Amino acid sequence: MSFFKDSFNGESCREIFVKYKSIIKTNKAKCAEKIKTKITDFRIDILSRAGKKVKIGVGAGLLGAAVISAAIFLNMEDDVYKLTISGKNAGYISDPGMITQSLEEIKADLSERTDGVEIIIDEEAIICEPVDISHKKVTFLKEKQISERILSSDICKANAWTININGANVVAASTEDKANSILNGVKDKYLSPDSEVISAGFKEDVIITQAAVNIADLLKPEDAVNLILTGTKEPRVYTVESGDTVWDIANVNGISPTELQEANPGFDPNKLKIGQQLNLYQTKPYVTVLTKEMAVATEKIDFNIVYESTSVLYKGEIKVKTAGVYGVREIKSEILKENGVLVSSTEVESVVTEEPKAQVALKGTKSISTFTGSGTLSSPMGRIEISSAYGSRGGSRHTGVDLRNPKGTPIKAADDGVVTFAGYSGSYGNIVKLSHGNGLETWYAHCNTMGVSVGQVVNKGDTIATVGITGRATGYHLHFEVRKNGAPQNPMNYL
Repeated sequence: MSFFKDSFNGESCREIFVKYKSIIKTNKAKCAEKIKTKITDFRIDILSRAGKKVKIGVGAGLLGAAVISAAIFLNMEDDVYKLTISGKNAGYISDPGMITQSLEEIKADLSERTDGVEIIIDEEAIICEPVDISHKKVTFLKEKQISERILSSDICKANAWTININGANVVAASTEDKANSILNGVKDKYLSPDSEVISAGFKEDVIITQAAVNIADLLKPEDAVNLILTGTKEPRVYTVESGDTVWDIANVNGISPTELQEANPGFDPNKLKIGQQLNLYQTKPYVTVLTKEMAVATEKIDFNIVYESTSVLYKGEIKVKTAGVYGVREIKSEILKENGVLVSSTEVESVVTEEPKAQVALKGTKSISTFTGSGTLSSPMGRIEISSAYGSRGGSRHTGVDLRNPKGTPIKAADDGVVTFAGYSGSYGNIVKLSHGNGLETWYAHCNTMGVSVGQVVNKGDTIATVGITGRATGYHLHFEVRKNGAPQNPMNYL
């Protein structure tokens, strides 16, 4: 009986429990079978060395052991481990081996997605330690959840090729060739397609080097180029639509017209085009692209005018006999730009490719007939409405009187006279000038149409033109002047 006591005591049961505890954790169904087998083997061994009476006692004892083992098996709990990543509680797991498996899968997946880049994970930042908590009080993480927490903890790095600008890594690529391709893409953005590129570089210190970077810094080449150019991964772009104005676009998007123009270097607010794309942020590129280009452009060379006298035309009348032809000069210049904006241009070479051809014009010598009117002027229009009087106006002198009337209103000769000029003349626009003799003249400016020609004799009240807005005019009206021996007079003193 003492043999039985020595062989089947508390230590022996504990030894069996400890030995098969890990098996129970892994597979409870198999564990139950193993415990049963062990107990049976243990029973046979003891019974082979005991007497009949002892065997009866052992049988009873083993039955009790089986009951105890079953109770232990049924009440055994899973171990609980606390997972900490970078000092933050990530959750609870039941098996530390799940971490190793997750790390292997993460490395393989990231390496495949980044074209074979070496993935570095700071495994020391991952701590797994047992805690005295019932498994019923926690929710265990699944393998997918463990991987997600590791990836979001910023401990996964890629041993990649980085573009370093002024000492800071901005973007990264999987290979050195791809990093160089990104920089070339940035330069290409500011190269003129019609120019010969002499050199292209950066104002900042830009180098390509290897470094461990965040996985998020590994960008597609086109995204990396855009990031360097604009300073943001998601630029906001507005497409101009019919009816848009600069003020409307700026107002709707919460910026000022000035900010809109600053966000689009070289943008001309007076030349909006439907379909044109505008940046809605002020671009702050990481680099300044310096380009030196050789550009070839052409410019016109003015032609000379040769005059031939003719008695067929009146004095002051000129008519083109042979039209002139502009010459062409080809200019080669060295151009320096910063981010596509012209900094300087130096002419290197100039070659005349086409010589200009002089224009031949006929200059009249025929005298205008001397004609003396009545000396009394009548109104040049049926309705007199003065929009701007004779005299001082806005710091300058108004040499006539503006008579407001609708477009096309007939303009009448104020007195009998001879037409001395009928044509376009700078700020006057289309103008008819009449001489009434004795040094008295009347001028009719901003005309829409003119119905007379130089040398023509007209009578008082004849229609000579119609009201227009040609020249420097802000509305439809007749600018009417009266001149005596060339000096402007107040027209209202004559009407």
